[in-house]
Amino acid sequence: MANELEQSVKDIFVALMTEAHSDDGAIFNVRFLDDDILPYVDCIVELVGQKDYLPFCYVQLKSTKTGYTKKDKRLKVKFSQESISGLSLYPAPTYIVGIDEKEKTGYLVSANGDNLSSMASMATDFPINPPNRGNLWNEVNDFWFKSRKIKFNSKFVESEEE
Repeated sequence: MANELEQSVKDIFVALMTEAHSDDGAIFNVRFLDDDILPYVDCIVELVGQKDYLPFCYVQLKSTKTGYTKKDKRLKVKFSQESISGLSLYPAPTYIVGIDEKEKTGYLVSANGDNLSSMASMATDFPINPPNRGNLWNEVNDFWFKSRKIKFNSKFVESEEE
């Protein structure tokens, strides 16, 4: 994994992401990865409810028990430039999630942004809550819907002759 995560951090993230969004239930499924499967990635978050394809995003989790900065109320988590750059190399939606272990809250920041560099804290503008879960679902789904328009033609196909 991108960092050794305590089970409690994983549990908080799963609870935040899989909370029932409507009467239909959760809109995300979280799959944690074993060490070193994908550098910089802790988990894959799959969208629930899309029937034609399986959209997903990559997530790296960081956690803190020290709370927030006094000035801007930013979450006190650290991300290296290497980690952010590594995440942004994946040709898919990638996100950094900061978890406040004491408050059991989480915040999202896209790793695909242009203005990211190493951070000693992260913005709390996008808490993991029902509106932002819905926005995240739409953002990730839109990415994969548009990418389906690019037809992949492999040279490694069975011939029709038998």
